[in-house]
Amino acid sequence: MISIPDTHTLRPKACDTDGRIVLFHTENTDLVKMDFLFEAGSAYQEQPLCASAASKLYTLATRRMNSAQVSEFMDFRGIITETASEVQQSALTVYTLSRHVSELLPLIHEMFLSPAFAEEDYVRWQQKRHGEIATLEQRTSHIARRLFYQALFGNAHPLGVYATADDVYKLQLDSVVSHWKKHYILPQCNVVLAGNLEGDLCAKVSEMLGAGQKENAEKKRPLPLPKPTVASAGRTLTQKIPTATQTSIRIGRILPIAWDSSDYARFILLTTILGGWFGSRLMRNIREDKGYTYGIYARTQIYRGCIVFYITADVAANTADDAVSQVFHELEQLAACPVSEEELALVKNVLVGDFLRSVDGIFELSSRYCDMLANGVDERLTDNLRKVVNETTAAELQELAQRLLRVEEMTVCTAGV
Repeated sequence: MISIPDTHTLRPKACDTDGRIVLFHTENTDLVKMDFLFEAGSAYQEQPLCASAASKLYTLATRRMNSAQVSEFMDFRGIITETASEVQQSALTVYTLSRHVSELLPLIHEMFLSPAFAEEDYVRWQQKRHGEIATLEQRTSHIARRLFYQALFGNAHPLGVYATADDVYKLQLDSVVSHWKKHYILPQCNVVLAGNLEGDLCAKVSEMLGAGQKENAEKKRPLPLPKPTVASAGRTLTQKIPTATQTSIRIGRILPIAWDSSDYARFILLTTILGGWFGSRLMRNIREDKGYTYGIYARTQIYRGCIVFYITADVAANTADDAVSQVFHELEQLAACPVSEEELALVKNVLVGDFLRSVDGIFELSSRYCDMLANGVDERLTDNLRKVVNETTAAELQELAQRLLRVEEMTVCTAGV
């Protein structure tokens, strides 16, 4: 049977003394991927959309170059930049040919030290973001997800806060700039470099992170999410949308286990059996047998301080009630009957194959490492997964299902017809 590789092959090399800059080097490409990670996500914001606006706007223009000039610089060299703002971290990801790195780094440095935050760029951002959120607010999948996370965490918790289209025009540019000044601190940035990293790139990035900043800047510690304050077990929330043509379902719970426990590694295997691949039990029942949906999936999501388990699907009109009943049936079956040895062996191979695809390439490795940093995870999880694939029995999975997949502890949220 194929296996999960040893973690020493997955780890990056640190290229500074405190490990803030790490690299995944290969000579098999001319590309370089650079990820700059800041503790500046929505958990730190004082107003909805501050974090996402700051993440986007500081990269558009500097005091020396306006947004058109920055775009021209990037386009001429084929440089791709992406920004993302999640719950805890905000990230700038840059893809470039290695020969352009030397002239690109000074511009990135300008973005970090002296972004323009031009009014015209802000107005364009507002118009675009307002349209994006207004569109999302019409989607049943978005509404079901919002109901679910607000049920689990409450609408004051960082994971339960959802910006509305109206929030876009309530946000002032001064608040965005304030968020940037407070949370984009270069000496506290983590950098992940991947690709053809020849020359003195690490030294240049290290110098860039230290230049122009106060040496005695207070060290920001990663923010743990507050504990959920809502007792959500067994709740059912429904939002009817007469104009919808389908119903979106989200079922799940907060798991009472830690990411570095053997229970969680086994639960990943259990989730794969339930709804983690195309031949899963939920797929066979609700897609192939019933024809209610194109796809139904079971997932877990690690956040700092908690893990969320959820099942999600968009089902045909007037089938939602039975779809939920069938999901509960599959949960109960996992608790009532041990998985067959044939199914267990097959799904272990599926799990290993998915893992290998996630580390198949230097850029995949670096993206995985960035995700681990964002969620406070390390390679202990990989070690546990390897042990689970080699040793977990059907009886252990059945006992885990009996503890963690109880129907009465699931929150059910639906939005649509």
